[in-house]
Amino acid sequence: MTRQRTSFVFFCCALLLIVATSAHATTFKRQATIVDLLRQSELIVRGHVVNVTDGVDPRGIPYTEVTLRVEETAKGEAAGNYTFRQFGLLKPRKMANGLTNLMVTPSSWATFRKGEETILFLHKPAAWTGLRTTAALGQGKFNVQMAGAVNQVNNSGLFNDVQVEPALLGSAEKRVWATKKGAVNAKSFMSLVKQAVAGQWVEKGMMRNEK
Repeated sequence: MTRQRTSFVFFCCALLLIVATSAHATTFKRQATIVDLLRQSELIVRGHVVNVTDGVDPRGIPYTEVTLRVEETAKGEAAGNYTFRQFGLLKPRKMANGLTNLMVTPSSWATFRKGEETILFLHKPAAWTGLRTTAALGQGKFNVQMAGAVNQVNNSGLFNDVQVEPALLGSAEKRVWATKKGAVNAKSFMSLVKQAVAGQWVEKGMMRNEK
């Protein structure tokens, strides 16, 4: 094996370790609940994807870059066009050294498409790479269509085994809460999320996982 190929293999192994660590941090033995998503997120936004590209940064780390036109923020600070990067390429890429980089976005992670409307629960960026993922991977991205919002697992488990003080919920939020599976009204869902963040429901134990 040539020195160039050996270096590339070692580099790939290092990147796989990064991915494995990140995935482990956001993998659940059960499906993620609204409490999990709120607890893990640094930024929660709703908007339209205006651009999706990929590339390899100067350190050789493959990424997908997403630009979102932010229309509503429930947690954190983001406005206008907000851009972030997630690990992995959109598709395998031929490198200058003749090798092919196969490090595409791992399965079960969120994927993005230009023009789609979405609600994102985003982790804080990784300290070394600056990359960030959605909380609970694909479960932290909700596609919005026909006023309904649904994540990668069809919202299954989103409100299961979660306790909330009934007085906190209005009629629209109660309809969202009663949904066991399938799309929820996006406007009402964002209203619930905003209230939970502003009132620190999770931090104060007013909304919590039973298990």
